Amino acid sequence: MRKGWKFRISLGLILVFSLMVGKCTMIQRYPSRIGLSKIVMGYYPSWEKEKFDHTKIQYKHLTHLAHAFTKPDSEGNLIVGEDYVYPELIKTAHKNKVKVIMSMGGWGNSEGFPGMTSTPANRKRFINQVLEFCKKNNYDGVDIDWEYVSNPIEQKNFVSFVKELSAALREQNPPLLLAMAAPAGEIWARWINFEEVIDDFDYIGCMTYDFHGSWSDHSGHNSPLYTCNNDPCGSFNDSCLYFLKRQIPKEKLLLGIPFYGRSFDCSNLYKKFKKSNYYGYVEILNFIDSGWSYIWDNCAKVPYIRNQDKTEIVCFDDTRSVALKCKYVKDREVAGIIIWELSEDYKKGSPELLEVIGMEFRDY
Repeated sequence: MRKGWKFRISLGLILVFSLMVGKCTMIQRYPSRIGLSKIVMGYYPSWEKEKFDHTKIQYKHLTHLAHAFTKPDSEGNLIVGEDYVYPELIKTAHKNKVKVIMSMGGWGNSEGFPGMTSTPANRKRFINQVLEFCKKNNYDGVDIDWEYVSNPIEQKNFVSFVKELSAALREQNPPLLLAMAAPAGEIWARWINFEEVIDDFDYIGCMTYDFHGSWSDHSGHNSPLYTCNNDPCGSFNDSCLYFLKRQIPKEKLLLGIPFYGRSFDCSNLYKKFKKSNYYGYVEILNFIDSGWSYIWDNCAKVPYIRNQDKTEIVCFDDTRSVALKCKYVKDREVAGIIIWELSEDYKKGSPELLEVIGMEFRDY
């Protein structure tokens, strides 16, 4: 009887310990807000603050905000736009247990990276300014969006920069995160030595969008889930397989979901065209409301729309395709997603696409 009492006490202690371990594991698994089973990193463009301020963000569907963009100059100085600093955004995100990282670079803002990374002195100057800015403004880390590393010299300097920046971020108390937005395919990603720097990153976000646009020689989906018609431009699935082949750990890989689409002045997919435009999701909904035909591509698993006289199409993602991409992320067991960008699905007080993501990744 005494032996049984001791056994019950021991069993109880084991159960309590197990619950504590489980709780610790959960905290490690979800480094930001509890309740989402995947990382959801939404890009917030500073230039949209007037029409889409911090009060319109549904933080419950996010784990991270990437605040876009600052940039380096060629001498290693951090360039911050006059409208970029936004303490209310960071304070509100933190109140909702969402981490905020400073995103630097982006399309049209990356011209300073080659010079900044070219010498130890320039890199040190830039890293010191980044650290000072992050501490002053309470950022939780930084995101590198260099579009794009494009030759052997930049390739080598990128490695040096990442390693030095990562070391400096990890020396902070608490340590700061390091993420990057990576090109979706081999054409540009071949210049990044992921094998050398993967341990330095917390997350690698793959920009699985812009597979077709003004630069392509034919029309096609902005972000197809799967490749169809032997299209050489790639897909969400192709990029995921490529990055896994490059030995990016699943627990660090984020795949991109666009809240926008692209138009082509032609009658259908895989056709020659002359002009392509960028449209946010809400703008595309307005086309549908005005009578454009909705077509679901059951091969690529994304939709497109066509105008009444069949002279223009718009390729985009909607609630159905976003849900399928979230399912793909769960099935592949990768870390989560990145979103470009959070203002573009906001209509009548509701972020339609973000709500689908939150529902799909809710940890019930």
